Amino acid sequence: MGVDEAKRIIMDHFAGAARRFGFNELYGYIYGVLFLAREPMSLGEIAEATGYSLSHVSTALKFMERIGLVVRIKKPGDKKAYFRATKLLREWRQAAYYGKIMEDIQQTRANLERALKELEGEEGEEAESIRESITLVMRRNALAERIIRFLIEHEDEEVLERLLNCLESGENR
Repeated sequence: MGVDEAKRIIMDHFAGAARRFGFNELYGYIYGVLFLAREPMSLGEIAEATGYSLSHVSTALKFMERIGLVVRIKKPGDKKAYFRATKLLREWRQAAYYGKIMEDIQQTRANLERALKELEGEEGEEAESIRESITLVMRRNALAERIIRFLIEHEDEEVLERLLNCLESGENR
């Protein structure tokens, strides 16, 4: 029961992570199956292992391939496509978590820009107050975007550790 239970725990972890990041839990189950697999798996094998239909798994794999969570592999002499998970959890986190944050940041910027455009030509205390609020949020939003881009682009743990040490020390470096 130990191996099966360990596999179930890992699969449930990835399914829960997918839900927390706003994805369908199927993405987590597929990632878990592929993460644990010793060899790349076919669409049919993945569907069987997860208990989901071929069409659901196929749709999920296309999305997961697009965001870099799985890699499609062709075997010589075999017409089937096989898949393997990217083994770095950082990639899962970047694609799921950082991607969602970046999407929200970009949507926030677009909406704030639209709101500012609506205020063009408007005068008065209320319009000016709204402009000031929007400008403040846009500056903070731009900082958040820079931070997330930094996290995505700097996978080197040493760089991130130095950044954290600098921030935690309270000193300017």
